[in-house]
Amino acid sequence: MAMIQCPECGKEISNTAKACPNCGYPLQKGKKQLSIKWIGIVAAVALLIFGSILFVLSNKLSDMEQKEVDYVTAAISNIGEVNIQSGSKIAEAEKLYNELSKKCQHHVANYKELLEARETYNDYKAKETSELIDQIGDITLDDHMIINEAKKSYDALSEEQKKLVKNYEQLIAAIEKITDLEIENAKSKIAAIGTVTLESEDVIKEARASYDKLTEDEKSEIENYNDLENAENEYEQLAVNNCISLIDSIGIVTLDSKSKIDEAQKMYNSLSKKSQEKVTNYLMLTNASSEYAKLAKEEEDKEKTLNQGDSFSTSNWEVTYKKANITAKILPNNTSGYYIYYYANDDETFIDIIFQIKNVNTDILKIEDMIGNCEVEYDGNIIKKNYGLYTSSGSHIDKVYMWDGLDALDSTTLHVAINMPRELQTNDKSVIVKLTIAGEEKIIKVR
Repeated sequence: MAMIQCPECGKEISNTAKACPNCGYPLQKGKKQLSIKWIGIVAAVALLIFGSILFVLSNKLSDMEQKEVDYVTAAISNIGEVNIQSGSKIAEAEKLYNELSKKCQHHVANYKELLEARETYNDYKAKETSELIDQIGDITLDDHMIINEAKKSYDALSEEQKKLVKNYEQLIAAIEKITDLEIENAKSKIAAIGTVTLESEDVIKEARASYDKLTEDEKSEIENYNDLENAENEYEQLAVNNCISLIDSIGIVTLDSKSKIDEAQKMYNSLSKKSQEKVTNYLMLTNASSEYAKLAKEEEDKEKTLNQGDSFSTSNWEVTYKKANITAKILPNNTSGYYIYYYANDDETFIDIIFQIKNVNTDILKIEDMIGNCEVEYDGNIIKKNYGLYTSSGSHIDKVYMWDGLDALDSTTLHVAINMPRELQTNDKSVIVKLTIAGEEKIIKVR
């Protein structure tokens, strides 16, 4: 017989006893319960081990998931030392992290670095705004820009960053102060208009600008706004009357009328569209402008017009206009004996404009380069025309090619031959040539 301890009272009893003689604990049933208890413990341990294995297996990353985690981890590491310029890197890393699955997020080992980076960056942004607010100082109307800059900086912060700005109340007080100053400024500028004259335009515009930049609530505090409107209406009427008088004073248009026309036009342009409609003689102004433009163009054309024998000089050339012919033949200077000439096609003729040219430069100059744009005004039309160039010396005449030049201080006769319809020879219609020669635009009245 062996001795065992009672599971209930702990006293030694025989292992053959069916119950403890001391406490009555049923020993055979206890053995059965003990077995069940151990079975439960073993099962729990087994379940714990199985769960652990299952947890490890379920959290194992696939190759694609591992790449995603590595990419986010690298993005966080790429933030580096945080400064005021780090916002975009932090935001990008946060965006990439938030796009991960919960499973992958658990594997981002440096996520704490991202949280710390965001916290540091928020401090920088809040400090930047706080410093702008501290710069405001004593408030005058000139501080409008710096207050707006501080307000704009604050508004751009996130809610977390705004909570870190400890001097926000200082900004609010500055905004209220500058608002009061701007309201008083608008009132003062309106009051300063006084009696309206034609010289009141600038002071009225200043008052209007001061009023218009106020908010609707601020405008409601301008008690003398009606004075501004009345001044504007009164000035507009004075300006309309003055504009009508200025137009009337133009009179007969001459080349000396430009200043009067410009003054009247400037006054008209300064009027509102509604007031412009009240200028009853505006047609006189448009007619005067057109007439002056015509006279000015005629005067300009006179200065450009070459008459037979006229000369002009540039840095490279001396040019003398000799004459212009309407002819089918381009003839040399000397036709008393044997000579060469150039003949137009059967249905064409030439406007042959003849110049005497001299190279006053120290280098050889290409003859072809001295002639540019060519237009012919004929039969009511202005036509851009091609032309041929010929040089003449004695009884000899030659076509000008691109390689032909004129030596320094040398002279020659130059023909500018413009192809025209053969009918030009038999009618008397006006022919005017506009020609760029030696870099200057010239007008030649052929007939």
